[in-house]
Amino acid sequence: MSFYLITFVIVFTVVYFSISKDYKILKFNGHTLITLLISILTISFYIQLSDNSVDLVLQKKSYEKFLNAKIEDRDLYREDVENLLKDLLEKENSEAGEIYIVARQLKNSNEFMLANMAYKAIYDRYKEDLDGNIIAEYAQTLFLSQGRKFNNDIDNILDDALKKNPLNPSALTLKGLSELEKNNPDLTIEYWNKTLPLLGSQKEKTELIGLIEAVKKRKNQ
Repeated sequence: MSFYLITFVIVFTVVYFSISKDYKILKFNGHTLITLLISILTISFYIQLSDNSVDLVLQKKSYEKFLNAKIEDRDLYREDVENLLKDLLEKENSEAGEIYIVARQLKNSNEFMLANMAYKAIYDRYKEDLDGNIIAEYAQTLFLSQGRKFNNDIDNILDDALKKNPLNPSALTLKGLSELEKNNPDLTIEYWNKTLPLLGSQKEKTELIGLIEAVKKRKNQ
């Protein structure tokens, strides 16, 4: 409060002597009234700007703590993170890269509901400019945020991902799983066979081969 009072006095003095040739500062006149109004408006704007800046800093600190916290402790910061994400998505000048970084961080932290909000914003705004990998990440996040259940939206997003990148392993894997849920085992096997050479580790390949064999066995029963 004392800081704002000192600032007010400084602003008042500077403005008064800038617009008045009468140096009797204790004399109340039109110049004094104008100076008073300008000073009050300036300080009010400064206080509001400072408060908004403080809120933003606190939200960003909460966001960092949120990402680093254990899952059971994240609710302490969740409201601030939700507000920060909302502000980011509502900003007209938010860039796709800025939103994507947040989406990816939240996805990697297993915060699929929040990550999905960010991915959806990117997809809705920049769909035509996105590559298949980012669209596949959105489909995966949407799938996980909805309790690992498929729907038409996820299928359509997967189709978009595969149109742009037919060799995206995540999209192919999810598409195969979706077809299995629809009782189309032949399509599941087809998609997963395409996925096998794209996987990065032998462990992933071995696990997927086991799933393919399980689908074949189930199909032949």
